[in-house]
Amino acid sequence: MPKADDSASHDGDSSASGRAWLAGLPDELAAQRRVMAGLVDFCEATPLATAFLVGCSLGRGAGDALSDIDSALGVAAAPGDAGAAEIHAVEARVAAALAEIGPVVDMLRHRYGPADRLLRRIFAQFADGTQLDLVVMADTELHSRGGRPDFVLLYDQDRLPDAGTADAAYTVTGEQVREWAFLGWCALIDMDKYLRRASLWEAHHRLNDARHQIWALWAASIGAMYPWHGLTQVLDNDPDDLPPGIEATVAGLDAAELRTAAIASAEILASVSDAAARRWSGDLPLAMADYVSGVLAGARVRLTAV
Repeated sequence: MPKADDSASHDGDSSASGRAWLAGLPDELAAQRRVMAGLVDFCEATPLATAFLVGCSLGRGAGDALSDIDSALGVAAAPGDAGAAEIHAVEARVAAALAEIGPVVDMLRHRYGPADRLLRRIFAQFADGTQLDLVVMADTELHSRGGRPDFVLLYDQDRLPDAGTADAAYTVTGEQVREWAFLGWCALIDMDKYLRRASLWEAHHRLNDARHQIWALWAASIGAMYPWHGLTQVLDNDPDDLPPGIEATVAGLDAAELRTAAIASAEILASVSDAAARRWSGDLPLAMADYVSGVLAGARVRLTAV
């Protein structure tokens, strides 16, 4: 599959370079290519549509027949609620146009992202199995258009210059590392509480939450692109580069298994937190970590004694 090159992601004669990139996709991506080409057609016919980008696995050249189409569409509108009329209008037109691209099983349209930004998400499930995940936003909300290394710019109405390769919205901070670590310890102390109550479903749920923070911290420590996505970014970066011992964090609905997984998760959380903090200069919640580790250590003693 072709990688995003300069002609497709940074410049291009309107949509010509984007169409050339689409033409170079392998046959196994024919269904995704049809949807993306249809959206380029839509942009060319819609003056309010200023840019269309495709990213994640497809943008990185790592897509396969099961890959969804993670994408963004820029609108000639003021950012935030000031541009609501234009953004909603383009969203409605996109939704109507999708049925012309191919049979749509169903569609979700909703507000997405932080409250201070007006982002409208369209998720469409096509009858042939293709999935479109499209965010419609003001053109100025498209961070580093074409500058993110896993995004391909398929349509650019104004051929605006690349805004750069590093946007603050996608940069890990030490504060973020601390937050992920703290949330992981919160999940594990909750696990202890739920196990004491014999509420296995709630304990299992919090185990998954703790593991998500472990994945995010590991992704941050190894320099994965969007570590807050956790597992997917770890696998996209290198499916063989996993936190040592992560298999021990898996458990079923069994109290002893869950307790053992909680103890293993605490050890791995401490390790990956330290690695992420060293890379991103994070100030870890050491007091919380010591407290939770102590509680779980006591549980380990009780578990061993049984």
